[in-house]
Amino acid sequence: MKKILILSANPTNTAKLRLDEEVRSIQAGLERAKSRDKFEIITRWAVRTEDLRRALLDHEPQIVHFCGHGGGTGGLAFENNSGQMQLVSTESLARLFKLFQGKIECVLLNACYSEVQAEAIFQHVDCVVGMNKAIGDRAAIEFAVGFYDGLGADRSYEDAYEFGCSAIDLEGIPESATPVLKSRNATITHQNLQSDTPLDSETVRNTIRLKKPEQIFTQTKHIFISYKRDTQPDESVALQVFQALSKQHQVFIDQTMLVGTPWAERIETEIRQADFLIIFLSAHSINSEMVEAELSLAHDLLKKQGHPTILPVRLAYREPFQYPLSVYLNHINWAFWQGTEDTPHLIAELMQAVEGGELSIGEQQDKADLIKVNEPSSFPRPFPSAQPARLEMPEGTMDCESAFYVERPSDAIALETIERQGVTITIKGPRQMGKSSLLIRTINAAINTGKRVAFLDFQLFDKAALTDAEKFFRQFCCWLTDELEITDKVDEYWNTPLGNSQRCTRYVSRYLLKEFGNPLVLAMDEVERLFDTDFRSDFFGMLRSWHNQRATTPIWKRLDLALVTSTEPYQLIDNLNQSPFNVGQVIELEDFTPAQVADLNRRHASPLNPREERQLIELLNGHPYLVRLALYVIASHRLSTAELFANATADNGPFGNHLRNHMFRLHGKPELVQGMLQVIRQNICSDERVFFRLRGAGLVRRQGRTVVPRCQLYADFFGEHLRG
Repeated sequence: MKKILILSANPTNTAKLRLDEEVRSIQAGLERAKSRDKFEIITRWAVRTEDLRRALLDHEPQIVHFCGHGGGTGGLAFENNSGQMQLVSTESLARLFKLFQGKIECVLLNACYSEVQAEAIFQHVDCVVGMNKAIGDRAAIEFAVGFYDGLGADRSYEDAYEFGCSAIDLEGIPESATPVLKSRNATITHQNLQSDTPLDSETVRNTIRLKKPEQIFTQTKHIFISYKRDTQPDESVALQVFQALSKQHQVFIDQTMLVGTPWAERIETEIRQADFLIIFLSAHSINSEMVEAELSLAHDLLKKQGHPTILPVRLAYREPFQYPLSVYLNHINWAFWQGTEDTPHLIAELMQAVEGGELSIGEQQDKADLIKVNEPSSFPRPFPSAQPARLEMPEGTMDCESAFYVERPSDAIALETIERQGVTITIKGPRQMGKSSLLIRTINAAINTGKRVAFLDFQLFDKAALTDAEKFFRQFCCWLTDELEITDKVDEYWNTPLGNSQRCTRYVSRYLLKEFGNPLVLAMDEVERLFDTDFRSDFFGMLRSWHNQRATTPIWKRLDLALVTSTEPYQLIDNLNQSPFNVGQVIELEDFTPAQVADLNRRHASPLNPREERQLIELLNGHPYLVRLALYVIASHRLSTAELFANATADNGPFGNHLRNHMFRLHGKPELVQGMLQVIRQNICSDERVFFRLRGAGLVRRQGRTVVPRCQLYADFFGEHLRG
């Protein structure tokens, strides 16, 4: 008699699965099978890591079936003693199953992204089934039922796998290619192998996809498609590329997933394991928060782990990439699509790139010929979601002269201050408050007075620099030199027995400021990136000393400092006398007032009546970006006012892209999730540092002695979708 050990785990902080239905269906199928007496089913629920080991030792099964969540390269999701998720690594699972080599005949991992673990376990078990991507509940259950129906009829494991895939097909579920069989007993049937050429044992041991034998020796790639949903031509072209590439590769496209923590987990996992990220860039998608977030993650992973390779496709878009997309995309090759007639050629070009070729537009002259340059800019534009945008582009970068730009009292203060010589300006406020927009207006004013501006966005410092003080200070000096377009002499000044901040100070005062000669504005955005480093006090103390030295050393009056931060710095710098954030002109931005919302409504030709204005303020609390987006959607007749309010938290609603981006940023940060839930449920945040991080992300605010979600939209959405 063969023992089937069924292990199920559905941690409380993961999406609920229909595991009980899966187990009942397996039991019912075997009970009516003709060979039911040959099998004994043993079930274990809410399995912890120690339960796994003990169950294998106690029962010595021939078949092991796991049902639950998978995390791709992160491992399989078991439970800890509190019932929450504990990922068990691929290496740990392989090491455990090695101890049962020759005893366990088959392992079925009925969990999303479990092919990684299946491949590792296959080193020690002759037959393993895993999933090459996410698999839905229905498909997982149907596969399990079909698999055990086959075993119950005395068929081989390989046949049972085929019965499982067939069961998915028969139900009309388009996921039959998701299960992957790895077997040493499978028969190789590829017609191209019907020759006298002998096969080595390693080839036979390779993964065999019995579902598609013609692909046995084709190297399958993992591909992630990034595009803006519900937008044309983006979605239609993305789907055509998906369908074409899926015939040979494992391709992920976000089409059916709902918003929620499992969604964020899945997106991140897919990008992490992708070999290629194909990103579609149109006049609409270049301003999408989610497209930018996916590209940013892919860019970071490429530097860290060597993949995914980024393949940008311009969809009838001939404008120069603006910051920050320019940093990610300007130096790599592009593809171009002008209309539907180009789709077949685009698909062929992408297939060639995936197989090791390159996209066609790579030479600088080719790129210049493609791009329509309107007006050159001497500095990067701000992150598109940092402020409202033009009516024609509700998520785009806002022009300083836009009729929809709402000037606040702080604007005049900043513009007046930068006209003076030797000033320090700090612009503070939560995310999407308009900080970067105000910084750009300030930079414009500085240029108009004859000052030179060096713009440094601290988001672009890589993780290696943020963990190594010397590397960071050297990069800082090199970058500043490059912005000023003068000869780099960092090595010369670094060859002294001084500390990093002293070397940096000598380099700026004795070389850069003297060599350059003209007034200089050092504009630094996203400086909160340094708040978690060990050398934050050294760097910010250095900036404070530059500010102080203006009183005694005239050359420092040539340097203005402009800093932008979304996180409250006072909690993170030990000595306030070494902080540059509490000297000079400090500007703290706030949400729009009711009067400013009413003014913006009038600029959109008053699509809202006074009652609807109040309703919008109750929903968004004057959130600058969301108010601007809501007014655009209504003024452009994309939605009626009633539809906007009714679908405010919907996945495909007017704020869906924005909300998905926030959920994506919260993924993998359990302390922030717990803090957000505490704010929603109790109006407190017991950890002050968590509060400042949530506030910096633009999610919460203080209201007297309580802490509340920044707006009702966030309270409703995160209250429904966060789990903790």
